[in-house]
Amino acid sequence: MPILLAILMLAPTTPGPDAPAGIPELEKSCNGGDGKACDELGNRLRDGLGVQRNLKRSAQLFQKACKAKAPDGCADDAHALALGEGRQAKPRTALPRLEKMCKEGNARACGHLGDAFFRGQGGPQDAVRAEDLLTQACEGGAARACTNLATVVLKTGSRERAEELTEQGCKLGDPFGCAFLGDLYAASKDSVRASMAFARACEAGMAHGCAGQGYLLFDSGIDPQRGRELLQKGCDGGDPKACQILRELK
Repeated sequence: MPILLAILMLAPTTPGPDAPAGIPELEKSCNGGDGKACDELGNRLRDGLGVQRNLKRSAQLFQKACKAKAPDGCADDAHALALGEGRQAKPRTALPRLEKMCKEGNARACGHLGDAFFRGQGGPQDAVRAEDLLTQACEGGAARACTNLATVVLKTGSRERAEELTEQGCKLGDPFGCAFLGDLYAASKDSVRASMAFARACEAGMAHGCAGQGYLLFDSGIDPQRGRELLQKGCDGGDPKACQILRELK
């Protein structure tokens, strides 16, 4: 493999100077009354980004963020309530809250509402309305909405559009979007771009991102040792495929 491609595939997987705040910093800011920090910490705990998943704690943090007047915290709080993440599901209470926030211009609330309609939470599945809401949210800058919308359009066979949406979600800061983009590139045999997308997800603490980049480094022969290390990081972070690959390598 050309040297340039090898360099690109060995993209860094350690946070740079502009990396988001770590867990201790978020804890400190949240305890100091910063609602946005509480919401960010809640999202990290919900998604297991650099920390063990804890839905109950994340739900508590979303409630705390909302009480501190963080708009996205209120949207995340209502979404958790709709899905029953960390508490009893109450979609009939949560969905009107999301509807109201969405009408008031909260893009994340629109995305969460679209997700609920796509799942059929609180009523029959409404894929058409879900896609409309996710599109509105994505265009409004809600990163996860772009990623979720990619999942919807991929089911209709629009792979090119799915790639565009996952790239947008990744650029907006959604690690799931970066990992999804890595999967799409890997499936099309574009190992370099796949590795770069996986690296961004891994930097954000997403186990699947570390596992994806690790597998590519190992399978390509560019850096098998680093590949194993990243696979182990993915396995330790809860990615079952990474654990399976490591077992097969022994």
